[in-house]
Amino acid sequence: MSVQAPLSAVDVMSVSEVSELLHVPASTVSDWARRGILPSVKIGRRRLYVRGQIEAVLVEQPARSSE
Repeated sequence: MSVQAPLSAVDVMSVSEVSELLHVPASTVSDWARRGILPSVKIGRRRLYVRGQIEAVLVEQPARSSE
């Protein structure tokens, strides 16, 4: 059984921080979260993202060829 370290403020990202990381508009990040493409947690009216989960999505995506 593994014990996960508690999240810190650095681990939790806002829509604007994710949009800067991915170089896409904030509206696109929100849309991807609603559609389940990006993992997120909705708390009240805010949607929050865990940095490690966003990075994992980036690593898991197959690279597109330029063909």
